[in-house]
Amino acid sequence: HRFHEEVRMSSAVVVIAQLEAKPAFSAEFRAALTPLVAASVQEPGCHSYQLHQSQDSPHSWMLYEVWESQDALNAHQQQAHFIAFVANTEHWFASSTVRRYQLS
Repeated sequence: HRFHEEVRMSSAVVVIAQLEAKPAFSAEFRAALTPLVAASVQEPGCHSYQLHQSQDSPHSWMLYEVWESQDALNAHQQQAHFIAFVANTEHWFASSTVRRYQLS
C-alpha cells in the first residue's frame, strides 16, 4: 500500500507562492484570498492548499499547495475562482514569486 502511495505522490507538484500586497490594499488582498483557498481545496487533485501569513510583514503571505499532478495544477489555473482572483487582485500586488517543485 505504501508503494502505491509513493508512486502516486511521485507525480505530485508542490507550489510555493509568495505573495506581497501593496500596503494600501493589504486588507482587500487578504479578504480575496479567503474564497480562493476555500474553493481550491475542493478541487479534484488538490491534496493541500494552505495560506500562511508572514511573521515579518503584514502585507505578505505564502500559499503552500500540493497537487496530484501537473494536469491538476493546470486545471486549477483554469477555474473561475482562480481567474477571478488574478483579475480582481492584479493591481494590489507589490510582488509575487511562484515556484513549482516535484518529489526527487
